[in-house]
Amino acid sequence: MSATTNPDTHDLATVISRRTGGEHLVSCLTCGQCVSRCFLNDGYPDMNPRTLIRKVLMGRGQEMVDSEFIWACTLCGRCTTDCPKELQMDVIIRDLRGAALRQGKAPHRIVEGVETGLKMGNNVGMDSEAFLDTVEWLAEEAEEDVEGLEEGDLAVELDREGADLLYIPNPREYTSTPEMFQSYLKFFHYAKADWTMSSKVFDITNWAYYLGDRESASTMVRTMVDEARRLKVKTLVSTECGHGFKILRKDAERWLGEPLGFEVLGVIELADKWLQEGRLSVAPGALDARVTLHDPCNVGRKLGIFEEPRRVLKTIAAEFVEMWPNRKQSICCGGGGSVGQNTDMAKKRLEHARTKRDQILRTGADTLATCCQNCLSQLGDLQSRYEMPLEVKSVIQMLVEAIEA
Repeated sequence: MSATTNPDTHDLATVISRRTGGEHLVSCLTCGQCVSRCFLNDGYPDMNPRTLIRKVLMGRGQEMVDSEFIWACTLCGRCTTDCPKELQMDVIIRDLRGAALRQGKAPHRIVEGVETGLKMGNNVGMDSEAFLDTVEWLAEEAEEDVEGLEEGDLAVELDREGADLLYIPNPREYTSTPEMFQSYLKFFHYAKADWTMSSKVFDITNWAYYLGDRESASTMVRTMVDEARRLKVKTLVSTECGHGFKILRKDAERWLGEPLGFEVLGVIELADKWLQEGRLSVAPGALDARVTLHDPCNVGRKLGIFEEPRRVLKTIAAEFVEMWPNRKQSICCGGGGSVGQNTDMAKKRLEHARTKRDQILRTGADTLATCCQNCLSQLGDLQSRYEMPLEVKSVIQMLVEAIEA
């Protein structure tokens, strides 16, 4: 069906312009600023953000719905960070993906992940009983491995009403990277936190957001919000998960059309706060490492959380060195926006990230830290693919190591 006859794509410009972030679409100046900031230029020499916008405005939206480019885009937002017309490319891309989804052209793995998430409450299909068993044995294993920890120190009291904090993890933590989950258990223990987890809601991710499926994405948000209210907690704490955190912090109230009634914090914000308050005992420079930081696009550019992870790393590491560019202008790791979950992009996502690789290597760091699970996975794959001579770690993981040092 051509772009002129398909009712789902012939007037995408109108659809997008009605979204928050897309209302200035028709005001695009074609100035080219977005082109110079996109790290996908080498991988797609015939396509860029400006070209995408022009095609949509010209009624050729179906070409973009059929394009691989909309799935290679990481929704990082760097291209339109300082757009003179305040366009938001991630909004535009998600609308194009939504059209592709309705035409049955979205990546199967992500579609299946959303279906599983809506059915089971998490994208890996784990039921509550299996989750409870996993949490228990991971806590017991961590207690055995760390000198000074006694039996029961890391046990989690699940579904406890009235706790200060409700922590919601990323499924990677209790499946592929259990050592990360154990780091969070230790973090809360060392801070003597008043916290709990839910046996029903234990997935902070929202793959429907990636697909431009607002209805399903809002359903997933509603599930987390309702659980936080049921448990009567003061604060919902997101793990180091960029998009999950960003959605709850920035989008949830607008999507649901109501105030949440509780605070949303990222675990990295808690770490910084508790360090400054003296709740965590760490010797300055406890880790003999030259550390650099990758700013996750959602945590940094979209939420403005730049200084918190830097303060933590500057406290615990012997040396901290900045990448350039950094903060708001940080270059995406290349795995965000569902690219890391899309098996069709498995090889290309590492090729597209060579600019990031070069940026990292120029620092001379021996440890690369970040505060997003998706970034950790992508950067770990990048390190392995190009044999970069450094370690890739979570900021919280490093903080726990410093405490135990």
